[in-house]
Amino acid sequence: MTGTRTGRRRSGFTLTEVVVAMIIMGIIGAAASRLLASQSRYFDKQTNVRDARRVARSAMNLMLSDLRMVQDSIGVDSVSTDGKTIRILVPYQFGLLCKVSGLAVTASMLPIDSATEAMSAYSGFAWRDATNSGQYVVVTPLTPTGADKPITSSFPTDCTGTGAGQANLRTLSANGRTGEVLAFGSPTTVTGSIGTPVYFWEKITYSFAASSLYPGKIGLWRNVQYSAAGNEEIMAPFDTSARFKFYVAGEDSSRTAPPAASSIRGLDIVLTGLSSRGVSNNTSPTSAQLVTSVFFKNVLSY
Repeated sequence: MTGTRTGRRRSGFTLTEVVVAMIIMGIIGAAASRLLASQSRYFDKQTNVRDARRVARSAMNLMLSDLRMVQDSIGVDSVSTDGKTIRILVPYQFGLLCKVSGLAVTASMLPIDSATEAMSAYSGFAWRDATNSGQYVVVTPLTPTGADKPITSSFPTDCTGTGAGQANLRTLSANGRTGEVLAFGSPTTVTGSIGTPVYFWEKITYSFAASSLYPGKIGLWRNVQYSAAGNEEIMAPFDTSARFKFYVAGEDSSRTAPPAASSIRGLDIVLTGLSSRGVSNNTSPTSAQLVTSVFFKNVLSY
């Protein structure tokens, strides 16, 4: 007898099938890696863009609180020829004139926020001149302290009294704060009469200069005259294109070349913020430019 042997065929992959599968998996893996790397770089870039915008916006918010208080006729004290530095007079406390006796002035000042008062550094005062189109006349103190600095008056009746030569002004209270009568000296004779508006101002310089925090980059510096804080770097880094541009009366676009300080009626603040680092495939920091226009208040005439 002749017999026949039968058996089951073994299952599995051929070498060709394994090679094809590995090639396909390699293609998919490479595509996935490329996608993940691309998304990672995109996320990193967007993070850097947000960082650059944050630098510009934070600087803008800090400057606007000062610049929006500047008067149109005397608010700008000086500008640099390169448009990188501007010095402004910022009012921080207002009141009414009570009495002028030679070089001695008494005024009734409105209540002021305690934080504003603590952060301000007196640099002089101004009064509204009725004979000169209502413009403010700036007075620079002889010294930052002593008789030229506002001090509590020994003669409050100059303001509150009802007698001859007394102003009969009521001291105002608001939100738990009370106004004050102040006496201070002046290097020139004040020509204002009783009830003439006055204000105290501080002299603030903003400048785009070399950063101490980011070598090779630009920082925004703020200096308050007579302040113990000195010259402070308040925000960085910026690109070298960060600067001020200037509006003058009768023009609807800003100038790059600085005009005379007395003719400036507003500013374009060019804030080109930078990220603190580059992205993975580019070591250069990311930039984001923000341009903000600020026009000074109390414009008398054009």
